[in-house]
Amino acid sequence: MSKETLDELIRPLIKNSVKLTLKADNSAVTACCENKFGGLPYAVKGDIWPSCPTCRHELTFISQIMNESAETLFVFYYCFECFPWGLGDEEQGQWLIKQYNKPSTEQIIEITRNTDDEYAPNPCKVISSNVLVLPDWEGLDSVSTEVGRLCSEIDDDSPWEIYDEAVEKADCLNDYATLLGGYPRYVQGEASHKCSECKSEMEFFAQIDSEDEANIMWGDVGLVYFFRCPKHKDKFQLELQCH
Repeated sequence: MSKETLDELIRPLIKNSVKLTLKADNSAVTACCENKFGGLPYAVKGDIWPSCPTCRHELTFISQIMNESAETLFVFYYCFECFPWGLGDEEQGQWLIKQYNKPSTEQIIEITRNTDDEYAPNPCKVISSNVLVLPDWEGLDSVSTEVGRLCSEIDDDSPWEIYDEAVEKADCLNDYATLLGGYPRYVQGEASHKCSECKSEMEFFAQIDSEDEANIMWGDVGLVYFFRCPKHKDKFQLELQCH
């Protein structure tokens, strides 16, 4: 078996993803419909700033990400006081994703916190770019056991290095980043979550990296991963992993 065979095996596994690159910009303070981090969140009539049910502190607005194909804006809040990891025994509401279908500037209202937020991200605009992605070595077996076996046949001592070479040769992203769609790049190992409503396996939705521009740090240079039920689109699960 050869590296050429490996190239052929991974080609059908390639997915499209959107890489989100942050750039600190004070103009991102204003509430809007676009992708951004920090500042004021998109909100509509009836919304109030959410609070954590555990510590009673107001949640931190982290980011809002637009899924262009679905015309849906996802707004993410998080409690840095409780610092949830996505474990089963954590109280619901320590983090929150709000969805807005077909958001518009005409609907925006301004909501503000009652207290200052020491964890608030630096306001950042977001540059979106389309990238190709493959699963990382940790998540490969859930997609293709054949690829992993072939990498071991080529080099049993360092099969992951053979795989990384193939990923780069396929011109796929091979580093941590903030992504919408595609595959997760794990820090601590593959994650799996089931929908609380129907028990279906959730699908990877997005990941948010530790971002210097926004002054966001997830533990020790970690990432937050989001998984979504393919049937119940309002059901999400968060998982935080760090080094």
